[in-house]
Amino acid sequence: MREILSLRFVATVVALILSVVAVSRIAGGEDTDGGTVDVGSSGEVDPDMVRRIDLVDVVADIESENGRSGTAGFAVVDGVAAHTARLILDDLRAVDIVTGTPGVDNCPVSRRVGRCAVLADMLGEAVLWFSLEPVDADMIELGTVRAFDDEWAVLSDGFALPHAPVFVRRCATEFESFTQWRRELGDDYVTMYSLAERELTDVVCT
Repeated sequence: MREILSLRFVATVVALILSVVAVSRIAGGEDTDGGTVDVGSSGEVDPDMVRRIDLVDVVADIESENGRSGTAGFAVVDGVAAHTARLILDDLRAVDIVTGTPGVDNCPVSRRVGRCAVLADMLGEAVLWFSLEPVDADMIELGTVRAFDDEWAVLSDGFALPHAPVFVRRCATEFESFTQWRRELGDDYVTMYSLAERELTDVVCT
């Protein structure tokens, strides 16, 4: 009986220690490499501009309500969709963007189909906000990291996306941690989203 009680006591103490460590890590705002990120820094993104992205996929085709298909079948004018269109993602999936939906189009018309991805803030199946971004070798180049929110990273362009536990840092200069990287480079880098991994995986100095 004493042996059982002793084992229970040890297990309880270990659990308490782990809980304290977990809380201290969260309270310290630990980043993916063991440093800290000041989520209240001067570079913080306006909370009203943050978009939690629920959908990221390559656009295979575009079908417009006017009957056009392909690159001519969609346009963003003054920050909103000019007309309703269906973005085909694959043989089974598509997403509808209705006239007036706020969004951004950073894709040249010539590469919009097949070499462009849609990033969307969704409510169920409805698109609340979207952005069309170029794709290169299954990677999407996005802005710098401004803050971390649990398993999400908030970027300078307002995207909130899931991120890898540790970023692959690609730069001629060596950095001990991502905190040092961010502190010394400022905005002189980009963050890469991997379509294969479905998360932010790399940071690349510019």
